[in-house]
Amino acid sequence: MISKLRIKIIVVITVILTAAVFGIMFSVNMVESASNRTQIESKIKRIADLDGYPPSVREEYNPFEEPSTVYSDCFSIQLTYDYQVKKIVLTRDVTVDRTEIIGYANKVLTSGNTFGEMGHYAYYITPKYYGSIIVFMDIHTYQQAQSNLMFTTSLIGLLTIILFFILTVALAFWLVRPVKNAFDKQKLFISNASHELKTPLAVISANVDVLENETGENKWLGYIRSETRRMSELVNELLCLARLEDKSNHQPVITQFSLSDTFLMTTLPFESKIFEAGKKFEVSAEPDLFYKGDESMVKHIITILLDNAVKYSADGGFISAKLYTHNNKKIIEVFNTGEGVPKDKLNKIFERFYREDEARNSKNGGYGLGLAIARSSAEALGGKITVQSNYRHWIKFCVIL
Repeated sequence: MISKLRIKIIVVITVILTAAVFGIMFSVNMVESASNRTQIESKIKRIADLDGYPPSVREEYNPFEEPSTVYSDCFSIQLTYDYQVKKIVLTRDVTVDRTEIIGYANKVLTSGNTFGEMGHYAYYITPKYYGSIIVFMDIHTYQQAQSNLMFTTSLIGLLTIILFFILTVALAFWLVRPVKNAFDKQKLFISNASHELKTPLAVISANVDVLENETGENKWLGYIRSETRRMSELVNELLCLARLEDKSNHQPVITQFSLSDTFLMTTLPFESKIFEAGKKFEVSAEPDLFYKGDESMVKHIITILLDNAVKYSADGGFISAKLYTHNNKKIIEVFNTGEGVPKDKLNKIFERFYREDEARNSKNGGYGLGLAIARSSAEALGGKITVQSNYRHWIKFCVIL
């Protein structure tokens, strides 16, 4: 639980910071792109106003910018009203020939746009008294600057995200530490309390036997025995759950065993119990399936799921237990008709002490620990449990090993 909480904190903070970094990167690049577009549009329109001739050095002099390079690579084509070439104006740095210029002009006319980009050229078309003029300006330097900015911001953004991730991991450990300490103390308390309760329960049970021998059977001693048995079951479940969660002191006993035989030996004893309850039971298992794991854990999982199915299946309902393989995984499936669980509560039924229906669970004697134990056992074996349910019709558990 603590690990999942820590992972959630890391994922949430990392996603938020990543979105913020990408937002800043996007904004910087968009602002730079808009600024470049404004400069390009301003310069190319200035050339168009002068019929394709770049402004003179004196007219455009800027002490912070070399004027000869501002409009050094541009060309224009003047067209008559019937789109015949009137004149082509070239600057000294242009290396395109007449055929290429006419080809560019035809593409611009076909596009129907007044201003745009074509490769590493920006173009602008505007009407004139003699027809129209199309001005082309080399924007390679602008594009290169934009690419460099994109690369720089991406690199800085990536390094920032990595740094944030490292800090987030450290922060998550720090934030979760009080929760982990409280959870560890809770587990220790449950474990110690369960151990301490076993002795008085055993004494109570023994004294009930002595009293029964002396006074004979009566309903009061029966009540004491029944409640003592229920309390012992709860203590044993708490101890089992505490051992499963304390991975440092409890490791599965790994052996190679016949999963098919274990499955049948665990499920078949339920036949009489299910028959007496007036329900139908079906068992099927693929033969000769072997598994390397803790056999007692597998038995406990099957027992919990079948016991759950017997308790919560409908009167006269149907229960099935299957063992089969799928995609090289061994699957234990327990199905029963009955009330099932609403879809919005399926992710909660594996929580400790969770009860979907308090009255129904109290009637059936459940403590809300069985499925939590089954999930912890499956995870200790390296597997998992999934659940599906059609509310008010059926529910199905699958243990994937």
